[in-house]
Amino acid sequence: MKYMRLTTNIGLVLTLLALPASAGDFEDGQKFFASKDYSRAVESLTKAAEQGNVKAQLQLGIRYFIGLAVTQNYQQSLYWYLKAAEQGSASAQLQLGGMYDDGTGIARDYQQALIWYLKAAEQGNAVGQIKLGNMYTYGKGVMRDYTEAYKWFSLADTSGHKDGRKNRELVEKHMTPEQIADSKQRISDWMAEHQSP
Repeated sequence: MKYMRLTTNIGLVLTLLALPASAGDFEDGQKFFASKDYSRAVESLTKAAEQGNVKAQLQLGIRYFIGLAVTQNYQQSLYWYLKAAEQGSASAQLQLGGMYDDGTGIARDYQQALIWYLKAAEQGNAVGQIKLGNMYTYGKGVMRDYTEAYKWFSLADTSGHKDGRKNRELVEKHMTPEQIADSKQRISDWMAEHQSP
């Protein structure tokens, strides 16, 4: 009986040790940052990020990008943003798009910026929608397309972004009534496709 309890307890301990600690490490990292214990904070966040915690990956990307409690390092920022973006983080996708758009820490690449902004915009990220609208307005990485710009600015306006309406009104001045009607149809189609069931 004693042997059975010991075996069961050892099994329980081994099971608990095998559980992912990424959520706890992320929260520990946040607590360490709050208490200004930066080395332990980065250590905890890195551990969580390496275990696939998207929030930790995004936090590291931000911190390395701006040099908050760590030495600014665009390559590390890019690395962590990419990890989080590949797991579907719209915020990381937006940040990655911005790095490519501005050429910050990496060669400027409008095609890559467009890809990442689109991923964020497709998830309903209003800033991503504005960025995408701007790319279509100015022909950055794509052919200039006011109809598509109008669509993305309208979607951003619907999401509550303050520049959505203003930007839409600016591009509307360059559009024909047929282009506006086409854009409104695209908006309707996009919204129907992206409605929650």
